[in-house]
Amino acid sequence: MEHFMLLGLCAGLCTVLGAGLLMLKKKWSPRNLALFLGLAAGVMTAVVLLDMLPAALSISGFRPTVLGSAAGILVMYLQLKRGRSSVAAGSSMRRLGYLIMLGIAWHDLPEGAAIALAGNYQEQAGWIIAFGLGVHNAPEGMAIAAPLIIAGVSKAKILAQITLLSLITPLGTFIGQQAIAYLPNLIAPLMGFASGIMMYIVVGQLVPQSFSQDKKHAIYGVILGWLVIVLASNMV
Repeated sequence: MEHFMLLGLCAGLCTVLGAGLLMLKKKWSPRNLALFLGLAAGVMTAVVLLDMLPAALSISGFRPTVLGSAAGILVMYLQLKRGRSSVAAGSSMRRLGYLIMLGIAWHDLPEGAAIALAGNYQEQAGWIIAFGLGVHNAPEGMAIAAPLIIAGVSKAKILAQITLLSLITPLGTFIGQQAIAYLPNLIAPLMGFASGIMMYIVVGQLVPQSFSQDKKHAIYGVILGWLVIVLASNMV
């Protein structure tokens, strides 16, 4: 299970990668962004619907799985709503950047836990969730860095702060591992919880963001993400 901590760290560090890419190249093709985000949406949706939810249902049945999924969706909704309302109250670019950072920190913790919970059922699922989160985290790093750069914050300071932020994801993975070790009866509801988190990210963030860039290429990305998971599942 130790390697899931490494996966959580890599997924978290993709936030730093996104910020660094923004500093190197400030303009990205809408088609490329749409394909990139659509791919993450397809991958994460396929893992949830083909692996995580069926496993949770087989372990403990319908009710605990559905309640866990509903809890995951509710947690993400409340956290992201809190982040949006805080950002709306901000007036400066510097404040905006730090409020976006705070909002992302709130939901990185349960995202990291999802890596451990999925990997406990099937190692491949943990890898795929980490990949999907990494793709998802890169534009989040861009979203944090953009207003801070405009506000005149030094690039070195921005990268240092976002690096600290990236450590929250592996912290969540560690918490997920402890839940598996000490609360085994809650594994199925927790997998439902992680599934709810993933689906809220897909429906509430990745799909709208990708479609706003380029709808056709977003759909291509979603289809490609599904094909990747289906092919990978047939190979193991």
